[in-house]
Amino acid sequence: MSGLQEILVIILLLVLIIFLPKRMGKGGRDRRPGKIMKALSGKVRLGVMASAVWLLLWTVYFRPWSGDLLGFALVGLSPVALGWGVLWVIDGFRKDQDA
Repeated sequence: MSGLQEILVIILLLVLIIFLPKRMGKGGRDRRPGKIMKALSGKVRLGVMASAVWLLLWTVYFRPWSGDLLGFALVGLSPVALGWGVLWVIDGFRKDQDA
């Protein structure tokens, strides 16, 4: 079970590395307390939850800490990364059209 804990710690660190600097101002204080959750639409929240459940189910099935890392990467991680990547690109095109 230690492998699952290691994966969860890595995910937590990545989330903190990505989101924490955006929330902190120059003085190191939180500039927008509580605004991130208000800014997320229902579709994005649904996508985050679906991604988390998808990854959790395939993690339990493949048990990547036991050696089936390739299967987990192909079936568990790839669809999530591809889906969020496509959404990111589409969002970029929409922002270009609005400008």
